[in-house]
Amino acid sequence: MASPAPATRTITRDQLALALGRLQSDGVWSPDQVAALLAEIDRTAPPAAPAATPTPPPRAAAPVANRLAEAAAYAGAVLVGAAGAVLVGQNWEAFGRPGRVAVLGGVTLLLVVAGVIVAAVPPGGRRELRAPAHAVRRRLASTALTLATATAAGTAAVLATGHQALVAGVVAVVAIAVAQGAAPSALSELAALGAVVLLAAAVLEEADASMTAVIATMALVGLAWAAASRTRLCTVPPLALALGLVVSLYAGAAGAFGGTGLPTVVGCVVLGLLAVGGLLAYLRSSLWAPAVVGVLALAALVLRISSDSLSPVLAILLTGLVLLGVGAALLLRRRSAEGR
Repeated sequence: MASPAPATRTITRDQLALALGRLQSDGVWSPDQVAALLAEIDRTAPPAAPAATPTPPPRAAAPVANRLAEAAAYAGAVLVGAAGAVLVGQNWEAFGRPGRVAVLGGVTLLLVVAGVIVAAVPPGGRRELRAPAHAVRRRLASTALTLATATAAGTAAVLATGHQALVAGVVAVVAIAVAQGAAPSALSELAALGAVVLLAAAVLEEADASMTAVIATMALVGLAWAAASRTRLCTVPPLALALGLVVSLYAGAAGAFGGTGLPTVVGCVVLGLLAVGGLLAYLRSSLWAPAVVGVLALAALVLRISSDSLSPVLAILLTGLVLLGVGAALLLRRRSAEGR
């Protein structure tokens, strides 16, 4: 049976020097031997590690101060923008085309410079800007760049000699895409959807499209935006999902209640698809946006169909009963799912 390995013991230089001093006093070691051994130990021993500099504790975050600064910046920007809009609006006709271009272009340039300065976070750049520590700077930069998108679209519309809406829509889509890529936020996403809707409406106007085509196109735009919420294009997926579904709901309701003939049929079909798809999506994902839009679409569809054959009061009563039935079914479905 092998004997256990001897335990090792670490001694310091001071302890070794003390032991050698006793051996020297006893005559076992000579002074030269003691000095040579200590010198050899000092020569071959690894250098002592420098004392670690204590890392200063990180400064406590000041979320309240950051929010107050952000709110003050928003409030100041709104006041300055409102005052500037009033002053420009009072003299808009007197400016003429060169003056309007100069005003809108100058404001665009100032907003872009402000947004770039706020968004500049060295050395990480855009990636560093998206970190939680720079959320306030990112939102402020996004606000400035989003407003610059609106003024840039206005400048392009003033410069254009024709097809102003189409030119403004193209410029708005390109500019907001750049802004969203540089400093994404909920505001820039909202403006991006508005730019896409503006461009789609301008294209439909240029093509002199029928109301049926307008309803179908806007419904598809909304559904595409809602589908994009599942990709990396959107930084606030619940907002993108809700906004896209609302656009489709508005298109369906406009066709169902505002049109006649084929536009009404297309609007009712859109409402039916939103009702069925929204409720099924809620059962699968428990997301409230599809459920709310689905219930509203179902209510609008029932009201539209029943209003032709029933009095308004009975139509509203029937719609309410349908909504109560749907709510009860959803509640029972949730309870049964939780009980499994």
